[in-house]
Amino acid sequence: MTFGSPAGIRHVYSYRFLDRSIAVPIVLRSSATEIDLVATIDTGASHCIFETAYANELNLDLTSGVLKRFRTTNSTFEAFGHEVHIEVLGVLNYSLVYFFAEPSIVKNVLGHAGWLDRVRLGLVDYDSLLYLDAYDQAPE
Repeated sequence: MTFGSPAGIRHVYSYRFLDRSIAVPIVLRSSATEIDLVATIDTGASHCIFETAYANELNLDLTSGVLKRFRTTNSTFEAFGHEVHIEVLGVLNYSLVYFFAEPSIVKNVLGHAGWLDRVRLGLVDYDSLLYLDAYDQAPE
């Protein structure tokens, strides 16, 4: 049994698991260039971080971005921040996102700063349903 969209949220998505993570299609835009990719939602990630190759596809000069060092429970890594438009399931934001400095890291994450802090998100994991709307969007 599934339920209707809560609190007037407009976007409902039946997600798929990617390596036991919730994966969603997204669009990144910089200037006139846009790319489609799949990213995982990570409510424990501090920032949105994407593969180096996507910075190149967006014609961004990777190392001209804001350098940030990230620390996880078992490693550290560097990434460069750039402001881009990020669209997830029709919800568009302009955000500072990061691209891994190390091109061998193959991972795309939607985290807190730059995405999760700008949306209303609901999950019904049992039904694999994701509910999404812009935070400042008035409910219908």
